[in-house]
Amino acid sequence: MSTRDEFRLAEAVADVYGDLRLDAVLLRLLHHTTRLTGSTAGSVSMIDTAAGRYTKAAEYGSRCRLGDTFPLDEGATGRAFGSRRPVVIPEYGQLRTGHLAGTDPARRGPAAAVPIWWRGEMIAVSVTFAPRDGSFSSRDVDDLETLTQTAAAAIVRTGQPGAPLATVLRLLRSDPFTARELEVLELLRQGLTYRAIATRLRLSPKTVEKHVGAIMRKTGTSNRTAAVVTALDCGWLTTGLGETPHTAAG
Repeated sequence: MSTRDEFRLAEAVADVYGDLRLDAVLLRLLHHTTRLTGSTAGSVSMIDTAAGRYTKAAEYGSRCRLGDTFPLDEGATGRAFGSRRPVVIPEYGQLRTGHLAGTDPARRGPAAAVPIWWRGEMIAVSVTFAPRDGSFSSRDVDDLETLTQTAAAAIVRTGQPGAPLATVLRLLRSDPFTARELEVLELLRQGLTYRAIATRLRLSPKTVEKHVGAIMRKTGTSNRTAAVVTALDCGWLTTGLGETPHTAAG
């Protein structure tokens, strides 16, 4: 019986969700992606779109400069981010901005980089190196995409309940907001309406709506009140002594 025949996707997904800590989720995901394809190594990078960079968050079987940060146009992760879809690099060693050590045998084989999406935002990329058959078939790539995407919810649930994506992002940056978004967020905290915020900041209401939309995406929330609470919980907003956050109304 082949390794692929022995592989059970449902069991792999259950295992990925077995320990909802970020490092555990990512390492379990890598264990199963390499097992699925018979690969020698893999890595996962967390995407920070707002800052234009990604951070190597986990590695398996090879040293991939764990913990280092790179521009979003660099490496296999950069290829996947730019393509917005899975990509196969025929020989990783030919990649000009690759991060495997020059002596690593995985450099001599192909690599498959697969994006992981959440709520329309690419939050991570999983890279699998050197499959057992010497190449990635279409089925390999399809199965890798299926497996990695099922891990998206586990990744965003690795933090505190109610603000999972925000907690993951906090691992990558201390402040995810632009200066203008922070101004809008503070006025939301004070309970101002969109129109009042627009008047205060001399913006159009439509521009304020766009800023609020960006704030909700970055906090992984679906309404203004939750965005304010998440920002306070993560330390992105501070409230004065004895002051309580208000909800925005309209």
